[in-house]
Amino acid sequence: MRIHILTILLLLSLPLAGQAQQDTLPTPKDYRFIIQDAPARLFTMRQMNESYLSGYRMMSRVLDQEVGTKYSDPIQLILIAFFLQPLTHEEGHRSILTAKHIGSISQPYFNRHGAAYVNGVTDATLRDLRDRDLPNYIRLHTAGLESDYMLTHRMEALGSFGQDDFRHFKWEYWTRKLGIMQYYVLGLFGFEVGITEEADELERDIVGYDTYGAARHLFRPTMEFYRYTGYDELTGEEARLVRRAGFRSLLNLLNPMIIGRTGFDLGPSTRINVGMGYTMAPFGDFIDENIWIKHKKLNISAYVRQFQSRTQWFHGFGLGLSDYPLTRNLVAGLTAHYWNQPVGFDFNTTQSFHGGAFDLDIGYFFNLPRKSGLRAISIDLGLLGKTSGFLPGELYLEQHLGLRLGTTLRW
Repeated sequence: MRIHILTILLLLSLPLAGQAQQDTLPTPKDYRFIIQDAPARLFTMRQMNESYLSGYRMMSRVLDQEVGTKYSDPIQLILIAFFLQPLTHEEGHRSILTAKHIGSISQPYFNRHGAAYVNGVTDATLRDLRDRDLPNYIRLHTAGLESDYMLTHRMEALGSFGQDDFRHFKWEYWTRKLGIMQYYVLGLFGFEVGITEEADELERDIVGYDTYGAARHLFRPTMEFYRYTGYDELTGEEARLVRRAGFRSLLNLLNPMIIGRTGFDLGPSTRINVGMGYTMAPFGDFIDENIWIKHKKLNISAYVRQFQSRTQWFHGFGLGLSDYPLTRNLVAGLTAHYWNQPVGFDFNTTQSFHGGAFDLDIGYFFNLPRKSGLRAISIDLGLLGKTSGFLPGELYLEQHLGLRLGTTLRW
């Protein structure tokens, strides 16, 4: 279930930023699209986010050039609030079902309740998923917010490495941050959704209000099954978890890009940016501390991550090098991840296991005649290998080796 009309009105009431200057001779920008990911079903969370963000950035650039920011800014805000943000959020939910071989329908358009749904799934199917695979059932609740979070993280990398002008994704970044926080912060005030389950179970949203449903099932996974959880139905412990998420979500504001600053110069060839982030996980939640360093041709990213279940803390970290030019036409990137997480993704256990992942990207560019409008196009290959564990943006919690295929437009 997605953002409500109140939030849309808030987005549209934001003061528009000053007009940005037009590019006279634009610096080449790369727009990456994932054609096939693992599993090879449309769409994975990563596939949707990467392709959507590239398409949005291209649209924003064209609008700024053709009509100017005076008109481009409100057009983007309306499109994001009513169509684009619900689309990717609901696809995040739906991708979990697709990975579990469960068919569903994404309806990312606001209904009479001011909410967007993923529906078309029976109660028996969802109850069976809960009883057989609780971690993925919890993630079914939190995947929309996870998707939103990974989109903002990707935009922070783009801005920090100077791979695109902030003005070309500023509204997507700001409204996405606001959308994430709306879900969490409203829990601090005991917000009631006020929607009853539809008579036809196939018309119902799969999980209802994301954070309330996740909290209830983390504490009471075997209780009577129903989808829409109200705040007044939460126990004291569940409400405390919702409040914990509400306060921690404010960490998402701790990035200079919130005020339009994409980094800080440490010298003529070195630039750095730092930030924090927060969202929920299949066994609780996690906090990130991120750093991005650009030094000449090196784009280095790193993070330290703290997971928390009911009371126990776990940890993780990652280090990556992205878009490094091996030759004039060949670029590559590699990211390594490590984590310590609760055994069985159990919310209550204090026992932990160790795991990790690597993510390799290689792209080869073919130059195009300038009259074509594009400077180059690439063939991209990606390979991700992981042990058992929760890696934000990756659909499989279990051990997995997956290949992806895509293309990048250099414009």
